Amino acid sequence: MAIDKPTPQHFALRFKQHKITILLFVKPHDPLTSVKEKLLAAIKDRNISQIDGQPLPSDPQDIVFGVPIDKNDPSQGWVGLDIPDLDDDERKKGGKKPGVLNATPIGAGLKDGSLLAFKFITEGSGGVDVDMNDNDFDVIMPTFDDEEGSQAKEGEEA
Repeated sequence: MAIDKPTPQHFALRFKQHKITILLFVKPHDPLTSVKEKLLAAIKDRNISQIDGQPLPSDPQDIVFGVPIDKNDPSQGWVGLDIPDLDDDERKKGGKKPGVLNATPIGAGLKDGSLLAFKFITEGSGGVDVDMNDNDFDVIMPTFDDEEGSQAKEGEEA
């Protein structure tokens, strides 16, 4: 996949899973499905085959995004970002037209520097039947106490 050179119009989005943070530049009006493709390609480009023991999916659509419940305090948890996806039958029947709500970063209310959690849908988690609103995102946020603890341990050993 060709990587676009970032311009001032691109958003820098931070994607977190477990202790990993990935910074990815995306166009604000790109579909979130293409953002998933770029995220998976970026992970694979770094020769990462698994994150915290969970293997990478082969299909980018097996990635689920989450947004913080409180943008100022991500430690409060995450809510799944529902991305509408209508199949051809629904469109032919005159069903809902695909809207921009949640279909693009800007439509989902994301801004430059926004933080998103991600997880993988795997066979072990129920495959396609995974509840998109399952708020079980494995994100470990660093805290100031962690920094103090590591420095205190170093000081005690000396």
